[in-house]
Amino acid sequence: MEIIKVPIAQGPCEPNWKSLGDHFKTPTWWREAKIGIWLHWGPQSVGEDGDWYAKWIYMPRHAWAPYTNVYEDHLKRFGHPSEFGYKDILPLWKAEYWDPDKLMALYKRAGARYVIAQGMHHDNFDLWNSKYQPWNAVKIGPHRDIVGGWKQAADKEGLRFGIAFHGDYSLWWYQPAFLSDLDGPLKGVPYDGAQTYTNKNTWWQKMGLDLKDLYGIDLKDDVAYPTNFTGDPFDYRMDKPLAHGIPNGDLKKDRDFAVWYATKWTRRVIDAIDQYNPDFIYFDGGGSYPFCGHGTGKGLRADATPRVIAHLYNSNTAKNGGKLEAMAFTKGNEDARAVAMNVESRFPGGIKTDCAWQTEVGLGEWHYKAGTFYDTGMVIHEMLEAISRDGNFAINIPLKPTGELDPGGLQVLTEMGDWMDVNSEGIHGSSAWNVWGEGKVVMKSGNLGPEQARTPYTAEDIRFTANNGYVYAFLMAWPVDGRAVIRSLAEGAGNISSVSLLGSPEKLLWNQNTNGLVVNLPETKPCQFAYCLKISGQNLQAIKLAHPKTK
Repeated sequence: MEIIKVPIAQGPCEPNWKSLGDHFKTPTWWREAKIGIWLHWGPQSVGEDGDWYAKWIYMPRHAWAPYTNVYEDHLKRFGHPSEFGYKDILPLWKAEYWDPDKLMALYKRAGARYVIAQGMHHDNFDLWNSKYQPWNAVKIGPHRDIVGGWKQAADKEGLRFGIAFHGDYSLWWYQPAFLSDLDGPLKGVPYDGAQTYTNKNTWWQKMGLDLKDLYGIDLKDDVAYPTNFTGDPFDYRMDKPLAHGIPNGDLKKDRDFAVWYATKWTRRVIDAIDQYNPDFIYFDGGGSYPFCGHGTGKGLRADATPRVIAHLYNSNTAKNGGKLEAMAFTKGNEDARAVAMNVESRFPGGIKTDCAWQTEVGLGEWHYKAGTFYDTGMVIHEMLEAISRDGNFAINIPLKPTGELDPGGLQVLTEMGDWMDVNSEGIHGSSAWNVWGEGKVVMKSGNLGPEQARTPYTAEDIRFTANNGYVYAFLMAWPVDGRAVIRSLAEGAGNISSVSLLGSPEKLLWNQNTNGLVVNLPETKPCQFAYCLKISGQNLQAIKLAHPKTK
């Protein structure tokens, strides 16, 4: 274990997983918030070609077929990556129409009670006035503090604020930038990451910038080739089992670089925590956590991640009079008590109450892609799939490079707000009920798109929440015959005293029998997409949350 020699705030937490687990408790605000907005935005949106743009532009062919157009699109729009690489994309990101106050008001009305701001993505570019990364949004591109702008807007609307850090990937992620075309007119000409620059008049050299701070260094000597290696370097960068271009084995001669990078990463994250006092921090992790010796930060096992989490927990505890109100998210850890859990583009099969968790999902690509498919119903349905299982739900609606929403994105947020105006009492502050739902249909995993929108929900598909002594039954579709039957509330499941339809002034006719709670609905629908019955009675209480460390 490499000890990263960066000081942290003093307090009860030591920079190790056990100490974090001994002191972390899920704050009440998180359990009650339920809905978040992911602000997954940065210079990669300039390509309007989806996620991982900064990597795919260096990969003419690879195993992930949906992305094979990125290299060609970049070639047509900007030029060959030996002449115009990702570093040259950065100044093109202007964010000229970005209005964080306007957007934050939309997010709040759509139901969000917290936001996750991108701090650094895999492209290794900091979106704040970073002390330790000169490649940042204040110095290059929009010349604005993006994280600071989101923070001020969130505070104005009373939303909780978190920052996401994905930069640990950058230890290996840019490796294709050190390669070259394998065929064609520029075969063998190194991409910009591999070039030796003798001309000191480039725009970035005039600014005193070093490409090592952006792209890292070439790690090809540390890659252990698979036994079936074909001789094509693009194969080993992407093909299984070497997914995503991770060096296969320990970083050997370049271990000093890995320690240098992890130390710099630690300083960057602590800098952001100190500047913006976030309510939570988030690490992508790729099935693990940063610098754990496998997955992200491949080859280096260091205490960088528990170190920065301990800094957040200690500094937050001091600012809150001895009470920890902050959180951290990872996709892996060594002590499940220490952090909250993030589940990307899916949800558990049943109710999960043993830890704080959220389902996060992108509407289309995580970074903006022209032609994104928008559908409000699928967003609301996936939200109900997560919340009925006692989780939270965070949705990313990508912003264009200018900082604006597509008309479709604006419509989704507006329609979510309309839906929340009717149904929010069954969402915010709720927990799971005794069962998460009934019916045969469940939305498939993955980023939201046409397949998810076609999920064939019927009125037999129902999702439940509980709040303030009431059970809320969400019909995922309106009954064709105007009659809802809720089998989980048949005789013996409690004595029902009242049933109403949120958003409707009409008195409902209902009866409870051995088949279920049968409700005759009014002719007029009170909203779109999903419809909520509010039910009261005796012995209908929600399950007691099993998480032993909720405040």
